[in-house]
Amino acid sequence: MQKPVVDRTVDFSRQILFEADVQIARDRVVLRLWRNSDALCVLERRLVRSDAVVWTQILSLEDDDALAEFASADPYGDHLRAQYQSVDRERREQIHHQTGRKARNRPVAPVEEIGLIDACSNEAELMTIAGGVVSQLGGESYVYHWLRVDEKTGTVDEYRSLVGCHPAWLHKYISRLWYRRDPFLDYAKRNAAPTVGSRIDLANDDDSLISHAVEYGFRSSLVCPAHSRSNAWVGVLQVSNEQMRPKGEDALWKHRVLLRALALALLDWHLATLRHEATNLFNLDQRELAALRMVRAGRTALNVADSLGVSERTAYAIFRKINEKLGAPHITKAAETAAASGLIE
Repeated sequence: MQKPVVDRTVDFSRQILFEADVQIARDRVVLRLWRNSDALCVLERRLVRSDAVVWTQILSLEDDDALAEFASADPYGDHLRAQYQSVDRERREQIHHQTGRKARNRPVAPVEEIGLIDACSNEAELMTIAGGVVSQLGGESYVYHWLRVDEKTGTVDEYRSLVGCHPAWLHKYISRLWYRRDPFLDYAKRNAAPTVGSRIDLANDDDSLISHAVEYGFRSSLVCPAHSRSNAWVGVLQVSNEQMRPKGEDALWKHRVLLRALALALLDWHLATLRHEATNLFNLDQRELAALRMVRAGRTALNVADSLGVSERTAYAIFRKINEKLGAPHITKAAETAAASGLIE
């Protein structure tokens, strides 16, 4: 049974302009066009694969050519031709009626720009800041991934990506399943320190991935992992330029502290957004959250009862209520869901 698509971002400042949900063979594609308060149009493409992996790409349409390049590279482009035409018509309509996007006085210093991420209300604003910071710190393109990692298997079942590179790149990356053996993602899942691409061990079967990445501007790269305390989510910032090594990597490496700060700030924003959504959705009280934290730490129902000052029977009643609210079959799964939603650490 295919698991449902859950929209994990909350944003009350954006306006949905177009949405289509298309089943293509065993996969499902959701296209959504929205604009933020600055009148910037953003395309969100969500692919739900038959193996239950979810891939969401976020693409700013500020560049007039971005949509055409993105659509033409889509492996399902033929099936989605009508939907992409509708997206383009709506985007052009917005441009026609636009009286001028509100000017935003962005600080010059990257550290100040990174400090503004907490106040962002949507991913369009995140991409404006990330693009500005990257361009000042030796990068010409970037991709930022939020990965939801299964704690037991270490596999990733959900990817959400900010596309700050050539629009066609991630289509090829996803359709060829390169994410299953990407050495940069493997490094980021296991490490916290930034590193440059030449320091990552590349197996021979990664040659195709690396050579194609170079074609799309990823010649010299810096990878900055970002980890949450719950380990349910990992952030990965890959910043690249087209300079030859070692010059290109040196240009990025000297800014690794600020680029790592950017990676961490983007992860924190995502977790805060998930937490806000989960708080409204599940409506857990403080006692229920405390119980989940203890279960998460490996405590038993008796331990929870003693800590909360209730009977063991009451503790099990609390567990049942939590399971009902979270739609979980048992309390351990409920604790995993709460951690993945950012409600508990």
